[in-house]
Amino acid sequence: MSKSIRLLGYAFAAVGVIMLLCGGGAFYYDNQFEQRALHAQGVVTDLTRKRDSDNNGDLFTAIVQFTDAKGQQHEMADRTSSNPPRFSRGDKVDVMYDVESPSSAVINDIWGRYLIVIIFGLLGSIFTILGSIFIIIMRKGDSKIRWLQRFGTPIDADFLHVYLDESVKINGAYPFRVVAQGADPTTGALRRYESGRIWIDPTSRLQGKKLRVLVDPKKPKRHMIDLSTVIAPPD
Repeated sequence: MSKSIRLLGYAFAAVGVIMLLCGGGAFYYDNQFEQRALHAQGVVTDLTRKRDSDNNGDLFTAIVQFTDAKGQQHEMADRTSSNPPRFSRGDKVDVMYDVESPSSAVINDIWGRYLIVIIFGLLGSIFTILGSIFIIIMRKGDSKIRWLQRFGTPIDADFLHVYLDESVKINGAYPFRVVAQGADPTTGALRRYESGRIWIDPTSRLQGKKLRVLVDPKKPKRHMIDLSTVIAPPD
């Protein structure tokens, strides 16, 4: 499961980066378009209605007419559909168009020009951040385990019980944690030790057994219960 979580983190980050690149590409294309585009005053002549795919009502798209520098009249549809509509019939808007392809005209405002950039940029940022958080958490956990395996003080602890960790839910399942009790390597006082998350219930395999715990002697709260001889390593 830990491998699956790690892969999920990398997948989220990869999708996020791809979306950010797409948003950056759209922004670059818009800048190139702006450099060669001409401006014209357009008039909203109609509002087309279409059903929202999520059944949240109708969406309206502005139909705009404008005249290019050669005196030819063109009609275009706004890239953005919304409810309520962004414009009313008769509204005047600034239109940007390519001389070679007037049909590719856009309304010169944030939503008309940068809707795709905003969508990809926002979703890409969310996916990248979530993926990075997954990766950082997993790497931090791996680093802690490697340190304790090398420098931790081993002690024997008595198995107490296993509980369901309902603070985390992945694919509809909650992980388990093993709880043991053993001496503090510094003070000798009894201390409660808790394992990391595991994805099977090992209660029947641990009943009446001593568990090996690796403890940071300077920070006893920093520890790991070694379950490698009882439970197969996570996939």
